[in-house]
Amino acid sequence: MMVSMLIFGSANTIIQSLQNQAVGDKNYFMHPYFQTAIMFTGEFSVFLAYGVKKWKLARDAAKNPDQANMLLSPGTQQASEKKLKMNPNPLLLAIPAAFDCTASTLMFIALTMVPPSVYQMMRGFINVVTPFMSIFFLKKKQYAHHWLGVISIVLGVAGVGVVALFEDSDSDSGGSIGLGIILILVAQFFAGGLFVVEEYFLGDYYLDPLKVVGLEGMFGLSYCLVMLPIMQAVRCDGDKLCQFGYVENSSYAFYQMADNGIIILLSFGIMLSIAAYNVSGITTTKLASAAQRATIDTSRTLTVWLVSLALGLEKDFYWQSIFGFIFLVFGTLVYNEVVVLPFCGLDQNTKEKLEERSAANKRNANYMNTSPGAPYSASRNQRLL
Repeated sequence: MMVSMLIFGSANTIIQSLQNQAVGDKNYFMHPYFQTAIMFTGEFSVFLAYGVKKWKLARDAAKNPDQANMLLSPGTQQASEKKLKMNPNPLLLAIPAAFDCTASTLMFIALTMVPPSVYQMMRGFINVVTPFMSIFFLKKKQYAHHWLGVISIVLGVAGVGVVALFEDSDSDSGGSIGLGIILILVAQFFAGGLFVVEEYFLGDYYLDPLKVVGLEGMFGLSYCLVMLPIMQAVRCDGDKLCQFGYVENSSYAFYQMADNGIIILLSFGIMLSIAAYNVSGITTTKLASAAQRATIDTSRTLTVWLVSLALGLEKDFYWQSIFGFIFLVFGTLVYNEVVVLPFCGLDQNTKEKLEERSAANKRNANYMNTSPGAPYSASRNQRLL
């Protein structure tokens, strides 16, 4: 699943960049709002896989009623045994879908302005936004090694941004890279809101990955179907945030698809990659450690950079960005405790050390409760099992 997350996550960014540079009716296919709808269509299509899965389980359960529970996935079995809630109100997923729709649209607009490598590295700012939101909204505590990681990520993002802006000043892009960077950074606040909202509303539920992706895709696509006709009706003359005379010219997007079938194939590529990435991402979140997920995120950034250079999506190689990339990698690995620094107390509040102290406190409590002077407790035997 982690390899799938790396492959499909990298492929999604690359395919979107390729579609932006595809030509239909002698114009580049620049339709970021329309691409958001394509993305959510891919997520919504996951409902097909969810339906097949439910049908297969029902069929097998009908054949072997006595083994119905054994046919469930290991996670679902454990959730049933622990009596976790598994059927939230579907409307709850409409809230994170709204955050996802906003963040994705802003980032797709930005991807029409910045190179894929800058786009991918600037998205690392999410690792700065999320800790602060977790503190304010979820009341989670951050420790010294977390703050060191955040500071390193900020330096990395700043370094990549400065290099991109410097190169932008020497080009004829008219400042579009600067605007793209701003849009990416703003988008990360909505992406961080997505994570916080999901944990706040859905943290106590065990959710089927296919069902979650399908529902968020359904709500996201619904938002797009409401917004796109409105954008089609609003005239716009700018060349950065407007598309062919309108905020979004969806009818012209279909015309370009008809003119160049490659654009259609790339659209299906976006659907497939985003669906597979989201399913593998949710599954990885449940099965893999934070360290493993951090390694995948780092590898994805490097993969996008190398493939973009190989495919010519990057006009030039800016070696100065390597320094920013190094800070990004270091900060991500320190924050997620892949790299533990054994000095200045940076190794005293890692997840492993906190669990060790918690286990030691529990052993001490059990000792006190079973000592001759301890008060009698009717639950003593249960505690000692």
